[in-house]
Amino acid sequence: LGDQGAEGDPGAPRGNLIVQVLVEDDTYFNRDGTDVHTECPISLTQAVLGGTVDVRTLTGIVEMKIPQGTQIESKLMLRGKGIPVLNAGGRKGNHIVHLQIEIPKHVSKRQEELLREFDEEMKHSGGGIYGRLSKAAGSVFEKVFGNGDEKDTKGKKDESDSDDDVEEKKTA
Repeated sequence: LGDQGAEGDPGAPRGNLIVQVLVEDDTYFNRDGTDVHTECPISLTQAVLGGTVDVRTLTGIVEMKIPQGTQIESKLMLRGKGIPVLNAGGRKGNHIVHLQIEIPKHVSKRQEELLREFDEEMKHSGGGIYGRLSKAAGSVFEKVFGNGDEKDTKGKKDESDSDDDVEEKKTA
C-alpha cells in the first residue's frame, strides 16, 4: 500500500506498507486458482439410482443432485461457489466435487443374493459389458465376489483351453 508505511527521514514521504498473506492448506478444500475441489463419498446405490448428497461449500452446506448412472471418477460442478475473482465485480470460481463411489468390503448373504440377481438381470437385458468380452473376462461380479459355488474348480481345466491351443491360436 503506497505511502501507508512508516515515516521516512525528516521531510521524506512515508514508506510503503507491504502485506503478505499466507494461506494454510485445508484438509477438506483444495484450491486451484479460483476453483475449489472437494471429494464426496457416495454409495453404490446412489451411483446407480441417483439421489442427493449434502456438500460443504465455502459459504455453507448445499444439497447436490447425483445423476442416475454416475460413473467412477465423476466430477460435478457447483458454478459460482468457488473463490472470488479479484477485481471482477463479484464473479467467483467454481466448486468441483469429485465423487468417490464406496464399494462395500463385506456384504450380507441377502445383499450378495440381490447383487447376483442384479448381475444375472444385467446379462439377460443386454446392459453392462456382456457378450464376447464378458466371456473372455468372466463376470465382473464373479471376479470381485467369487462364483458362489462351494466346489473347488482350481484343479479342473477344460481341454479346449489348454496352453497348446492358446499357442496355436496365437501363431495361426
